Amino acid sequence: MTTIEPILAAGIISALQQFVTVTKLHPILVNFTAALVPVSVASDFIGRLCKIESLRNTGWWTLFYATVVTPFTAITGWLFWMGDDNGVTGMTIHKWLGTGLAVLLFGLFAWRFNLHRKNQWPTTAYFIVAAIFVAALAYQGHLGGEQVFSGM
Repeated sequence: MTTIEPILAAGIISALQQFVTVTKLHPILVNFTAALVPVSVASDFIGRLCKIESLRNTGWWTLFYATVVTPFTAITGWLFWMGDDNGVTGMTIHKWLGTGLAVLLFGLFAWRFNLHRKNQWPTTAYFIVAAIFVAALAYQGHLGGEQVFSGM
């Protein structure tokens, strides 16, 4: 590695941070994750309860799109981190819970993919885990929103 590479990398990260801050990209992407995961779980649940195949497909596709967008949500969250967020317990929990949820979403997706591939309805165990995931997602979002909107 040459001495110029770390400088270039630092410049790229700085430029990305500036872009994410100016465009407020993290708060935009958050809305996709916050909507798609609960819609997926609700669609699967109602679909299974009422035996509506199109809702099972909705559950699958919305979780697919959530899994695609959520890593970008987490990355932009790290880039959007503000200096005044340091030392704020709620924001520290928000950051690490959000990162953990972004990783765990791949496990939930793999489980749902397996059910989709076998053309099976989601199981009770899947719904329990998915409901816990949605609750953690709502709490994590609440913490971020509290920091953003508490001064308004």
